[in-house]
Amino acid sequence: MGERVKGKKCLIYGGGTGIGLACAEALAGEGAAVFISGRRADVLKTAAAKLGKAGYAAGDATSVADVQRITASAADFMGGLDTIVISAGAGGRTSMFDAEPEEFQRIIDINMRPVFLAVRYGIPHLVAAKAASVIAISSMYGLVGQRERFAYCGAKAGVNGMVMSMALDLAEKGVRVNAICPGFVETPLSIEVAKAEPDPEAAMRAKRLMHPIPRPGKLEEMGELAVYLASDLSAFMTGQAIAIDGGYSIR
Repeated sequence: MGERVKGKKCLIYGGGTGIGLACAEALAGEGAAVFISGRRADVLKTAAAKLGKAGYAAGDATSVADVQRITASAADFMGGLDTIVISAGAGGRTSMFDAEPEEFQRIIDINMRPVFLAVRYGIPHLVAAKAASVIAISSMYGLVGQRERFAYCGAKAGVNGMVMSMALDLAEKGVRVNAICPGFVETPLSIEVAKAEPDPEAAMRAKRLMHPIPRPGKLEEMGELAVYLASDLSAFMTGQAIAIDGGYSIR
């Protein structure tokens, strides 16, 4: 355990499972106070117990009222707020030949709206902190295209665009905004997406070996990058979409 983010006050959306939980664990392990949110209170309760003295509140990261409540609860629990990690999102197959408008809109909303709302209602606390960091969990598919994933690629590219614009708006206020763009990492969400494929096991094998570095990304690697972006070591970095994808987006 280190102290690279000792004293930081971190709110993690999607912090009960997957990459969000990995970020929460890494931040807590480096001395930060953490507060996690997600849709399922029972999952959050279990995760918070593993994290130690973490706070938690269930809610929908696409809901204005829920994000306002969660932000206020997190700031109250930690005595302020200087770091927000947004790891709320969803994928799914979308082909231009048969995609339904409702499925397109669902994927856009679940990936982009939480980033907007988390920052929009977190701004007063972030600015008050004078040195703050926002970390959006995007995807390598925000950097490159993929067949039958135009909604997800569009949503994550949109997240990266939002990050760049928000970074410019907030730079003079002491708030940095960056995105992490993972390759394939085995999480509950990625496994659920694979189950929708005709041959789920073959789909998982292909995903594990799709990167030039022929393995999946590790949750711990995602958490480590989040610690760096939350820490003062990255104080001169903002507006970046950082690929951590085994080289996939090189191509």
